[in-house]
Amino acid sequence: MSLRALVKKSVTASSIYYLADDWRAGRRRASGSIETTSGSRHQSLSVAESTAYIRNVFTDYLAYGGVSQLTGRVAEIGPGDNFGLALLLLANGADEVHAIDRFYSKRDPDIQGPIYRALANEEGAEDLFDGEPGEDTMSGLSYHPGVAAEEFFSDRRASYDAILSRAVLEHLYDPIGALDDMVRALKPGGRLIHRIDFRDHGMFAGHHPLTFLTIGENWYRRMTRQSGRPNRVLLHRYQNWLDEKGLEGDIRITRLAGVKDEIKPANWPDISSDLREAALASVKKIRPKLAAPFRTVADEDLAVAGIVLTVKA
Repeated sequence: MSLRALVKKSVTASSIYYLADDWRAGRRRASGSIETTSGSRHQSLSVAESTAYIRNVFTDYLAYGGVSQLTGRVAEIGPGDNFGLALLLLANGADEVHAIDRFYSKRDPDIQGPIYRALANEEGAEDLFDGEPGEDTMSGLSYHPGVAAEEFFSDRRASYDAILSRAVLEHLYDPIGALDDMVRALKPGGRLIHRIDFRDHGMFAGHHPLTFLTIGENWYRRMTRQSGRPNRVLLHRYQNWLDEKGLEGDIRITRLAGVKDEIKPANWPDISSDLREAALASVKKIRPKLAAPFRTVADEDLAVAGIVLTVKA
């Protein structure tokens, strides 16, 4: 068994590892490096798998927003190593797409080029590229690496028709503050569409899925602050924000704690009782060990492991 595998068997040892790893991440950032392997999803996929994934993300956004297309100026937070979503947005009604990412996901142009070429062929959108298909030749794409979402939208008022993200807000240092800025950055009638994953992203794999909620606040912050690991901002915080702002919006559940598969976006009462009971049982099992910030959070809120948040300006 490898040393890393042995470390993973212990919550304490894993926590110490993340503490050290976060320190290293901070050192890299201080030196000006923003490169990461996180977000390099397409590195190991075939072209067919990549295009299918990108198209699924695109159709999900339309379904989540209840729209047939996303037009005007669109922002995508956290594109990772590929701008296929931007290509589909531009080919289907968007005038421009701004891609914002705190980090730069490592990528291989020899892998990315065929993905863009395949999508462009499928869409009949070869004219979107000024030369060989690639991120540097895509007309209408503006890429902003090394810029945090919390900063990017702070001085952009009434600028965007849609702001999108998938499994990104859980990595922001201040997602609630960022949402305030995003709302102000929307044009009248603009939309926020965010899919948010509350799971631990494998931090304590092999342990209870809510183990990361048992770590004290100060210690956890030191484990995650520089690396962008999950921020533990959960359902109740987003629901409170939506209620307090009086916005026209909606939260639907896509994942449950202790339940392997994702579910079709739904409200809590509309989820099958078997799945709800399984998630609540998972919460009850870990509740005696929860860290202080989560002890007063309702079981039903802790049982939610993923949501889609939509807002219309």
